[in-house]
Amino acid sequence: MKQILHIFAKDSRHFWPEILVSLAITGVFTWTTPNGWGQPDGLGAGSIPSGLLQILTNSLALIVVASWWLLIARVVHDESLVGDRQFWLTRPYEWSKLLAAKGMFLLVYLYVPFLISKLLLLKIAGFHPLSYLPGLLFNLLLVTGALVVPLLAIATVTANFARMALVVLALILGIIAALVISAAKATDISISGFTIPFIPWVCGAVIMLQYATRRLWFSRLLLIGYPIVICAIALVAPGDTLTESNYPAVTAKEAPIQLAFLQAGNQIVTVSSLQNKKLVQVGVPLQISGVANGHMLMSNNIKVSIEAANGVHWTLPWQYMPSEQYLPGSQNANVYFKIKRTVLESFRGQPVTLHLTLALNDLRAGLSRRVAMQTGEFPVSDFGICEPQIGWDGSQQITGVTCRSALRQPPFNYVEVVWSNEPCTGMTTEPKDGVKGDGWTGALDRSPAEFGISPIWVAGIPLSNGERSTGGEGTSQKLRYLCPGTPLTFTRYDSVRQFRSDLTIRDFHFPQ
Repeated sequence: MKQILHIFAKDSRHFWPEILVSLAITGVFTWTTPNGWGQPDGLGAGSIPSGLLQILTNSLALIVVASWWLLIARVVHDESLVGDRQFWLTRPYEWSKLLAAKGMFLLVYLYVPFLISKLLLLKIAGFHPLSYLPGLLFNLLLVTGALVVPLLAIATVTANFARMALVVLALILGIIAALVISAAKATDISISGFTIPFIPWVCGAVIMLQYATRRLWFSRLLLIGYPIVICAIALVAPGDTLTESNYPAVTAKEAPIQLAFLQAGNQIVTVSSLQNKKLVQVGVPLQISGVANGHMLMSNNIKVSIEAANGVHWTLPWQYMPSEQYLPGSQNANVYFKIKRTVLESFRGQPVTLHLTLALNDLRAGLSRRVAMQTGEFPVSDFGICEPQIGWDGSQQITGVTCRSALRQPPFNYVEVVWSNEPCTGMTTEPKDGVKGDGWTGALDRSPAEFGISPIWVAGIPLSNGERSTGGEGTSQKLRYLCPGTPLTFTRYDSVRQFRSDLTIRDFHFPQ
């Protein structure tokens, strides 16, 4: 223990400028972050537009991470693990105690200030910090696995900060290249299911290996080879196996949804160009029915196969589809998929059999709460703390709702309101006199916390019918209002199961 404390004290003396810079950045981040919780379209502290405050807050979060990077690089490189001519090798250092001293340094000067910052922000936001200790610890675990451990691993296989910066830059460029290749293939790389959880383990193994043996080339091979293997697997089979295991197939009789191709009136197949000129997006109109009362189905991914009469067959792997919500009753909706322009052209002008497979999430309505619209902040149980949003029309009327939650997005909720067409005069808006607005907000995942530097999540609730047409020539839009006292209804939806549903469309024609 004496040796650990000796190394810790030495590092504290050597790197006091870096420590002060990191503490100052964390302090500024804690001080400025609450200013970005205000009106999305209004003014923040000091009459600064809140959109600019959000940008500043996000930039400060990146600067906080950069200060960690500097701190980690400096403390690790002080006893460099690269080469065999370092002065520290002549000292009677035990590798385990050296590693423990570095861990103590990061605990005191990185984790403790970061945890204090989160506790203060939770308190300022109106949440009881001690009630969120499990979530705080889980968030620290996520930050450790996603940022601290990888940065430590890179520091152990580089000789100085400049070389470490080159490695980090190469890693960022590699991620960008993988995303570009993914876009070019008209699919989405899905690697999170079984590969991302192993990243901190691989990086941890590199750290232990370097401190215990300093086998540099083996450590570098392990650190470089793992992401290459991940990308190779993801590009060859981008999430197909994972998606199909998470969304088991059900028979048509068991499926809680019926899909039918719809092509009547204005409901037509659409083809639109994308920013990537090699790809186009196809929209297929469907009639959705069969959803049980008290349930909602949400689309997540789609898989497409096309077969022509001459036997030519093409299958697109699973790709992300913008989420759509399907409620009880019959409704029309479009499903979209991306396809290479050259492939689409080869199937045009002839009838084809189009087979669609949708990955769907079955959700059931649960706890419902009704709260009255307030002119100031008001809590919503099992959701967060909300406040009115003032519109851009200068009327100082309430035109929306913004809510904040602790450590993660709030539970997935269906929100209903009643809009008033005219500015509020102190009376609540009755349903018969107003216009209904609704929207979906929140997340289905219920882990104790999400990855993030700030412990507070802020988002406006997207509500429909918030504007109305003024009519006449040169028609413009006018805002609707939420009057104080008017009820807002929050209904929580929880996932019941996930499944795949199929639809085969014969004699299908892509439009010219």
